[in-house]
Amino acid sequence: MSDESAKIILLKIETLNKVANREHIKLLKSSVAKWNTWRESNPNIVPDLDRVDFNGADLSNANLRKANFYMTLLNSANLQGANLTKTFFASSDLRGANLNETDCSGVKFNGADLCGCTFKKAKLRNADFSDLDLRDVDFSEADLRRADLRKSNLEKVKFFKADLRKTLLTEANLTEAYLSSAWLQETDLQWANLSKAILRYSVNLTPAQIQSAKIDRETKVPHYLKIHWISETDFRCEEKSR
Repeated sequence: MSDESAKIILLKIETLNKVANREHIKLLKSSVAKWNTWRESNPNIVPDLDRVDFNGADLSNANLRKANFYMTLLNSANLQGANLTKTFFASSDLRGANLNETDCSGVKFNGADLCGCTFKKAKLRNADFSDLDLRDVDFSEADLRRADLRKSNLEKVKFFKADLRKTLLTEANLTEAYLSSAWLQETDLQWANLSKAILRYSVNLTPAQIQSAKIDRETKVPHYLKIHWISETDFRCEEKSR
């Protein structure tokens, strides 16, 4: 095959892909029910939805597994209940989006803007939120087991009743974060900033975890732990005797 013939074939493939992508976008915007039926019939097709404007769109309960949302606009979109497993959200705009009850297992949010998002009761196992600005995000009752939130800004984030077992929070900023009733067994809190954080009623938190983090006198630890302040910055944490 000559180089010219190969170029013509590649151009035809690219043209067909662009037409197919336009059809995918049109179908998804018109009807989630029809979209889900189409996906069931075409399980091997990976939707390419990069750089599309879905701002404010209602995509609740959509099957978006493995879809490409690179640099896609999803500002204030309703994705509640959607299947987003292994979806690609790099550099996408998800500000104010409703991601409650979604399945985001294994999703990488590299460079995504998640300001003001809600992930209530979402499945977020093994999701990658590392090094992101997540201020004011609501993770209440979410399953974040083994998720990566290292070096993320989690200021004032809600983790009420969240499952954070074996979650990576190394060097995360958890200033004023609300972790009441959260599961914290084997959560990595090394060098995390827990200043003014609320950890009351959290489950399975150990003195070693607190000792590895940064706290202040306004940090609220669960009732079974006690803080002994040695200086303004140095402290010792231990379990209360029963």
